[in-house]
Amino acid sequence: MPREALVVKREILFKNKHFEGFLEKRAFDYISLILNNCSYSERSDELEHDRTLKQIIPYIIIINKKEKKIFAYKRANNDNYSEKRLRNKWSIGVGGHIERIDNKNPIQEGMMRELKEELKMDNYPIPKIIGYVNDDSGNVESVHFGIIALAKTSEDIKQGDDEMEHSSFYTIDEFESLISKQENELEGWSKIIWPVVKSFLQ
Repeated sequence: MPREALVVKREILFKNKHFEGFLEKRAFDYISLILNNCSYSERSDELEHDRTLKQIIPYIIIINKKEKKIFAYKRANNDNYSEKRLRNKWSIGVGGHIERIDNKNPIQEGMMRELKEELKMDNYPIPKIIGYVNDDSGNVESVHFGIIALAKTSEDIKQGDDEMEHSSFYTIDEFESLISKQENELEGWSKIIWPVVKSFLQ
């Protein structure tokens, strides 16, 4: 059975509101718009280059509010990570495509499924949606639309699969020192979201 992804036509998604970068959830109700106008498309190379559709991606930021730390990871640099364009890049967002199996409440169920697939935790926090991200400047980003959610935990986290080469919690200073190094490239959405998360942690 072919893998599918939840999509919305770009013209419908941005008919009444278009933005670039990060947008707070309260600024526009994209959740209802997506749920009322979504469909599923087979995941293929063609879909990954189809700018008429936006693939909806839950993007979950995990923080330890008490210790003021953020969970970050480096994507694998081999076939363990399927999206070649994002390999070897650092990220602060855990997530992926919403699939047809996430049928009752696709956005929420998709978020929880991705958390459980990618991470091992004793107690999985319920992510709280804080906004959206859109970036039409990059090849990967231009065909995706991010639903940004914040998940708080005080637990240690272990990787659930081989898509991550390395992962850990970092303080603000540790993380900014990490991504300031030339060899550590932060992916596009994480660059956009980091200032928002940083202000929240502070």
